[in-house]
Amino acid sequence: MEWFPADNLARVLVSRQGGPVAAGGEIDIHNQPTLLPKEHGAYAELAFPLVTGLAAAPPSFPALALASAAVAFFLANEPIAVLLGARGQRLKKQVGPRARRRGFLLMGTGIALGGGGIVGAGASIWPALLCPLLSAALLIPMVLARRHKSVSGELLVVTAFSTFVLPLAAASGVAPIRMIPAAAVWWMSFALGTLEVHAIKARHRTRGRSDWTRWGSPLASGLAVAICLGALWRGPFGIPGATGLSVTGAGSGGDGALLALAPSARALLAPAAALLVLSLIRVHPRHLKRVGWTLVAANSLALIILLRV
Repeated sequence: MEWFPADNLARVLVSRQGGPVAAGGEIDIHNQPTLLPKEHGAYAELAFPLVTGLAAAPPSFPALALASAAVAFFLANEPIAVLLGARGQRLKKQVGPRARRRGFLLMGTGIALGGGGIVGAGASIWPALLCPLLSAALLIPMVLARRHKSVSGELLVVTAFSTFVLPLAAASGVAPIRMIPAAAVWWMSFALGTLEVHAIKARHRTRGRSDWTRWGSPLASGLAVAICLGALWRGPFGIPGATGLSVTGAGSGGDGALLALAPSARALLAPAAALLVLSLIRVHPRHLKRVGWTLVAANSLALIILLRV
């Protein structure tokens, strides 16, 4: 009587090496784990600022190079996370060599494209790069400490993504100060979304570090909605001068940058209101995918409003 058939032995040997097994006991090369980023919300957090920055003016080659570098670094996140063991030791053993090749390739591509974009844009782009580069640098020790999934870690990611609008616009000849409202809209929208996702998870567990988001998320979303409505309302209690604030002191016919608060408030109102509703109806964690698509729809409306300014 054969207690341990040969095909079962093959399955055990392969599974101990971490590889997926086909029906016949062979390694299934078509069912390898993907090395694409698993944080689906991050795709939108990268895409919206990129589109905003590239649409600020006809995109130059340095701007396209910087945008491509950002995509390369973003795609390198998952292979690097696997190599650091953030996805578990089993997955590291299983796809480690493939992750190493892809991670080094994407990091090298990002460095080459980013360096070319910075050199092509000139020294004027450096002030605009300060915020996204500083955020990325602060994120490195949090990744090594495996705290990048915390609220503070994800807010650093949000800051790097949202403020990348500034160097993209600067590389195409647009004064970065003109893009501050757009960067602020994306930062607030993504930050509110981050708080709500943590709040949804916190409401359905006993205890955790981000329990404060249970009340912090609806409070922050409510304040954002109130500020947006105050900026749009021209009544006696509206925000004075909300339709436009001169930054450089130039007259209406000058070249001074104009921070149009009303369009920014109009753009932020959609995601802020959506998040306030989501926080009040107390969505279950199993419906996080619906939450994500709701935010994509709200941010798409915000993008349309920003592009029309």
